[in-house]
Amino acid sequence: MRPVRNTLTTGAVIALVVGLTATAAPAQAATPSASAAGSRCAAGTLSVQTLRTGCTVASGTVVLPDGRTFAVPDPGESVMASSSAAPGAPELAEVVIANTGTGGVAVRIDEAWSGSAPAVRREQARSAAASEAAAAPAATTAATTKCTSTANARNGYRWSSTVQWYYNESGQKSSYAKDALRKAANAWTGTISSCDRTVTSSARNSYVRLATQAPGLTDKGACSKSNGYSVVGWGKLPSGTLGVTCVWYDGNGIAKESDQRYATSYKWSSTATCSGARFDTQAVATHEWGHLYGLGHVKTGTGQVMEPSGGYCDTGSRTLGLGDMTGIAAIY
Repeated sequence: MRPVRNTLTTGAVIALVVGLTATAAPAQAATPSASAAGSRCAAGTLSVQTLRTGCTVASGTVVLPDGRTFAVPDPGESVMASSSAAPGAPELAEVVIANTGTGGVAVRIDEAWSGSAPAVRREQARSAAASEAAAAPAATTAATTKCTSTANARNGYRWSSTVQWYYNESGQKSSYAKDALRKAANAWTGTISSCDRTVTSSARNSYVRLATQAPGLTDKGACSKSNGYSVVGWGKLPSGTLGVTCVWYDGNGIAKESDQRYATSYKWSSTATCSGARFDTQAVATHEWGHLYGLGHVKTGTGQVMEPSGGYCDTGSRTLGLGDMTGIAAIY
């Protein structure tokens, strides 16, 4: 499993995504040129190489070197994709697409930035600021646990209003999935007590109703175009990926939409107890809602909900650890 990322941030829209499958992207404008900077990109699906010219994008898609195709967010906005993985499975690469408008588009794949030079410089500065704000004290003991580790990472965005979300139950893999998702969403809100500590979070969510609209994600775990509705649902995802969250946010780091998709290729449980080779819906969803609210991955072994992967029937991850609590209280 790749080392955990400390933070993810950028301009405006956030999405959570994971997975790399190398394929060739359609080539356009192979090398940067002064004349291309600030001009409109050619219509169609763009490559990251094309974005390096500094051309601007009002709408369209960008194909990454791993073959995933993301809808480019509107100018002044960003989208981020993050996920959770099955035990032993490779983690999907985290992705941020930041459309800075006249400065062009920056793309981050895990820790590597590419795209328009002015946009990359701007987003790197934003990331550095978020990393500094999220720096946690080093552990004083040789081993850390759920209730001793303060490890947390922040993605650089937050919600300034209540998250209004919908649920598409098509393909759901457990009978009480909606209830489990609601519990997961609420694990990060209000007065949170765990590890003999209590913190208060102003993060808020409100379940609206069932919906027929599908979440804005592709089968490869990429983010589609933002449409203003936050939808949670089920569907195909890359092998080894349990769930993916996409978050769209503006240039001030204020989130406006988030969609989630959970993998239909695994067995799931949503009851009080869990047994066998199943994944606990509430536990995995608690991790994904952590991404939605603005938290990133922490190192494996810290015992936190925001570790990159979870085990079978990991019902312990329904409850936040000390680092999870520290992070959400800092954001909200």
